[in-house]
Amino acid sequence: MTDKFMSSYKKFLETWGVDIQSQMAVEEMGELIKAICKYNRKKQCDELTEEIKYNLKEEIADVLNTVEQLELVFGVQEIESIRKQKIDRTLKKI
Repeated sequence: MTDKFMSSYKKFLETWGVDIQSQMAVEEMGELIKAICKYNRKKQCDELTEEIKYNLKEEIADVLNTVEQLELVFGVQEIESIRKQKIDRTLKKI
């Protein structure tokens, strides 16, 4: 997590609470799923536009912002440690 967004994340969580921001994360993940599917579909048909690419980037940003809020709530250090373990495990497989 980058510190440059932390104060904003804290303000969002204080304003709307963990439950609302958790639900927002779920909604944003759903939008990202749709954007990835559309990107892949349009790419296969040679119909990929800059608008579709930009929309995918927007949805990635939305998911990162909401997930990093959850990371703040549930423990940055522990989640970072778990991420490292999972990356290391995957690297061993390849």
